[in-house]
Amino acid sequence: MTVTRSSFRTDVAIVGAGPAGSIAAKRLAESGVRVALLERATFPRDKVCGDGVSSRGLALLAQHGLGEWTAQFPAPEALRITSPDRQVLDVVPPADESVLYGRTIPRRLLDAQLAQAAVEAGARLIEGARVRQVEHAGDAPPTISVNGLKITAQLLILADGSHAPVTRRLGLARGAPELIALRQYRAGDAGPANRLDIHFQPTVYPGYTWLFPMEDGRVNFGTGTYAWRARQGDFTLKAYLAQLATDPTALDGRLARTEALVPIMGHPLRTRMEDTQTHAARVMVAGDAAGLVSPLTGEGIAPAMESGALAAEHALQALQVGNFSARALAGYSRALKSRYGREQRAARILRVGLATRPLFRRAMDRMQQDRDLALLIGYIIIGYKSPRLALRPGVLLRLLA
Repeated sequence: MTVTRSSFRTDVAIVGAGPAGSIAAKRLAESGVRVALLERATFPRDKVCGDGVSSRGLALLAQHGLGEWTAQFPAPEALRITSPDRQVLDVVPPADESVLYGRTIPRRLLDAQLAQAAVEAGARLIEGARVRQVEHAGDAPPTISVNGLKITAQLLILADGSHAPVTRRLGLARGAPELIALRQYRAGDAGPANRLDIHFQPTVYPGYTWLFPMEDGRVNFGTGTYAWRARQGDFTLKAYLAQLATDPTALDGRLARTEALVPIMGHPLRTRMEDTQTHAARVMVAGDAAGLVSPLTGEGIAPAMESGALAAEHALQALQVGNFSARALAGYSRALKSRYGREQRAARILRVGLATRPLFRRAMDRMQQDRDLALLIGYIIIGYKSPRLALRPGVLLRLLA
C-alpha cells in the first residue's frame, strides 16, 4: 500500500503482521476501528518455523473464515518419537477417534493469508515498514516513525516476534530468547507422507529434530534446542543439520536422497512470559514477543493468534471508555497469565523430565506397553491436549511406576 502523506493518525497501530498482529488487526477492523498494520518485510515473506499448525490453531483459523483455505494442506495421521537411546514409539489415533493432528502450512502462505484477511476487514497494511523510532512518554498517544512517516495512535500493539526489536527498545522485553530453531525445506522425502517425526537426538538433547511432511515429497526438516547449545565451541546447529540431511543411517534414512530447496535458516524462540512486561500505558505485547512459545514443543502459532484476539478485545474496551492507562490495560496481562501461566509451568516441568535420560527411558518403556498413555503423550506433543494432563498423579504413576 502506498501512503503519500508524511503523517497520519489512527486508533490502533500494530507492529508486526504475523499471526498475532494480523488476527488483532482483523478483529479490530471488523469492529470499525482504524488500524495501521506495520510489517517490516513485504508479503509473501518467509519465516523460520516448523510450519505445524495444531488442531487448536486450525480451529482459530476456522473461526476467522479460513477453515476451507486450510483444508488444502497435508494433515499427518501418525507420529513417530525416537529417544536418545534410539527407542522408537509410533503413535496412531484409533480409527474410530476423529482427531486431526494438525496441518503443515508454510508460514510464507499462512502469514500472507492472515494479513490479507486483515486488509479485507479494513485494516491498513504498510509493508516494508521498518520502525525507526517510537515516541512514547507518559499518557500521550505514541508516535511511530517508519519509512518517513509519523503515525500517531491511541494504542500500540507490539507483535514483533521473538527478536522483539521494538518491544525491547521500549524496555518491555528483557533477556535473550531461551531457545533457537533451524529449518530447511527439502525435496525427495523417502518416509511416509502421513507421518510426523520427532527425534530426540543426543547432539541437541533435550531439544529435538523434526520432519514434518508437506506436499509432493517435500519435507520441513529442522531442529530446536537451547540457544546456549548452539554456541558451544566448534559445534553449530547448521553443520549438524547439514550432516543429518546426507547421512543414510540418520532419521530412518528419510533424507538420504533429498535435495535442499532453500538454505538452512535459524530463528530464536521466546518461551518465558516472565521476561516480558506485556502491557504498559497505551501498549500491549502479543505473540512471540510476549514469550508465549511453548517451552516444551516450540509451537507458537496458536498462542500468537489467541493473544492477538485477546489484545484486540482489550483494545476495544479501552477505546470504548477512552482509558489507555497501564491500570486499564492490566486486564490483558492477567488474561494472558490465566491462559498460559500454568501451561508454561507444566511444559517446563515436562521438559526437565525429558532432559533426564533415565526418566525418559522409563517413560518410553511404559508407553510401549500402554498405548492409551502413548496416545495422550502424543496428543500433548502435537498440541492437541494440555501438558498439564501429564502431571496428574495417575498419569505420572503410569509413566514412571
